[in-house]
Amino acid sequence: MNLNLGTAAFFTALAEFVLAAGMLALWAKGRARYLVVWGVGFLVFGVGALLLILRDRIPDFFSILLGNFLTTLSSVLFYVGICLFFDRRRAWLPWMAGVLAVEVALLACFSYVTYDTSARVYVYGAAQSVIALMTLQALCTMGRGHGGNSNPEVVVVALLALLVHGARLVGTPFFPVPQDFLASGNFQTLLAFGLKLTHIGYALAFGNMHAAALHADLRAALAHIEAKAHQKVEILGYIGHDLRAPLATIGGYASLLLADAHDTQRKHLLTIQRSVKYQLHLIDELLEYAKAELQPLTVHPVTTDLPRLLDDISDYAVALCAQRNNRFRYRPSERMPREIGLDGKRMQQVLLNLLSNAAKFTRDGVVTLSVTARPEGRVCVLSFAVSDTGIGIDMSRNIDIFGAFQQMHPASGSTGLGLFIAQRIVSAMGGTLSVASVAGQGATFSFTLSVPVDASDADWPVVAQRETAPGEPSPAPAMPRHAMPEDRALDELASLALQGRVTDIEHWIERHADEAAYVPFLALLVDLLERLDLRGIHALVNRRSGS
Repeated sequence: MNLNLGTAAFFTALAEFVLAAGMLALWAKGRARYLVVWGVGFLVFGVGALLLILRDRIPDFFSILLGNFLTTLSSVLFYVGICLFFDRRRAWLPWMAGVLAVEVALLACFSYVTYDTSARVYVYGAAQSVIALMTLQALCTMGRGHGGNSNPEVVVVALLALLVHGARLVGTPFFPVPQDFLASGNFQTLLAFGLKLTHIGYALAFGNMHAAALHADLRAALAHIEAKAHQKVEILGYIGHDLRAPLATIGGYASLLLADAHDTQRKHLLTIQRSVKYQLHLIDELLEYAKAELQPLTVHPVTTDLPRLLDDISDYAVALCAQRNNRFRYRPSERMPREIGLDGKRMQQVLLNLLSNAAKFTRDGVVTLSVTARPEGRVCVLSFAVSDTGIGIDMSRNIDIFGAFQQMHPASGSTGLGLFIAQRIVSAMGGTLSVASVAGQGATFSFTLSVPVDASDADWPVVAQRETAPGEPSPAPAMPRHAMPEDRALDELASLALQGRVTDIEHWIERHADEAAYVPFLALLVDLLERLDLRGIHALVNRRSGS
C-alpha cells in the first residue's frame, strides 16, 4: 500500500481550516479569548500544511522555513490558549519562543548551508516534542480550574501528540527520508495522518473544556441569583414581621378607645380597625410567601372528615359572598367519603383563597364550589372547582397568574400572593392548579387530588347540595333587648359578622364574657360561631326586640 504524503497534507489542511472555523464560531457566541487563540492555532497549522504541499511552486523559505514554523507555532498557541482557559501564568512561553527561534535557525542551516532533509525532520520533531513536554508539564501543575479538574482528555491528547513526534524522531533512522520530503514513504504519511487525528482530538477536548466552563459559569450565576432571591425573601419576612407589631398595637388601642367613644368617634375608630385588619391580612400573605420560599412547603395528611370540612368552608364562603351581594352554591357529589387522609388546614387555605378571590371579583353574581368524588380502589379521586360569574381574566395577556406578586387586577389592592401560595400547596399535595377564564364572563379554578380512603363507595354518606341567595338570613331567635349589649357593641359585632372576621368575633365574645346578663345571648352566639354561621350572627344582632 503506497500512501501519498502530499494528499495527507492536503486533507490535514482542510481539516485544520474546519476546526479553526468551529473555534471561531464558538468565540463569536461567547467572546472567550482562549477560543480565538485555539482557532488561530488550527488556522496556522492548516496554512503551514498547504505551504509544504506547494514546495515545487514557491521558494524554500515559504515551503520549508515558514511552513514548519507555522505548524510548530500552532502547538505554542494551543499552550497559550490552555493557560488562558485556566487563568494561569504562561511560564513556558519564553522558552517556547526560544525553541521556535532555534528551530528556524537550524532549518535555515539545513536548507541553505547544507541541504539535509533528514536533519530538518529531526529538528522539527525535536521542537514539537519539547513543546509537547512543556504543555504536559503545565497541564499537570494547573490542577483545578474553572470549577473542575484539569480536563484529563486534553492531557491524553497532549500525550498522544508527544508520542507522534517522538515516533518521528525514533523511526526516521529506520525509514530514511529522501531529499524531496513529499516523496517520503508510508511511515511519514502515517505520522501525518496521526498528527491530523491528534489535532481533531485537541478540538474535541477544547470544545469539552469550553462547555464545562459555560456550565460552571451558569451554575455560579444560578447560585448567585438564588442567593439574591433568598435575601429578598428574608427581607420580606423581616419587613412583614416588623410592620405587623405596630399595626397590631394601633388596632389594640383602637379597640380600647371604642369603649368610651361617641358615635362619630366610633365610626372613625371602626374605620381604623378595618384598615388595620386589611393591612395585617396583606402582611400575613407576605409572611406566608416568605415562609414558603425559605423552607419547603410541607403537608401533613391526617384523617379528615371531608363533608364537615367542606360544610365549614361553605359557611365561610357564604359570608364572603354576602359582602358583594353574590349568591353562593355548593355542589358536591351525591355521595362522598366520610374520612380521608388529607391535610384539612391546607385544603381549607386553598379553597378559601380561591373563594375569596371569586367573591372579590364578582358583584351581584354567583360563586360556585363544586366537588366530585370518584372511587378507584383504595384511593378516592377528588376534583375541586371554584367558579364565578365575575370580571374574569384576559388569558391572552400571557401572564403567569400563579407567579408571586402577579396581580391580574391591580385595583384589587392585594399582594398578588394568594394564587401563588394556593398553587404551592396544591403541588405539595400532588395536584396541579389550573384556570379557565374568559374576560367578562368569570373564571374557574380547578385541581384534582388522589387521596387514600378506607371505606368503600357503598358506605359513603349522602351529601346535600346548598345554595344561599344574597340577603337570605339564617334563622335566629329574637333576644330580649336587656339580654344584649349596647347598640355600639352590637353594631361592631354585626360589622365583624358581615366581613367574616371569625377571630375578631371570638375576641368580641371574650370582652363581654364577664357580663352575667348577657350569658344567654353569648351562649347562642358561641353556638352560631362554632357552626361558622356568620349570617346567623348578623341576623341575630339585627333582630333586636324591645325591652
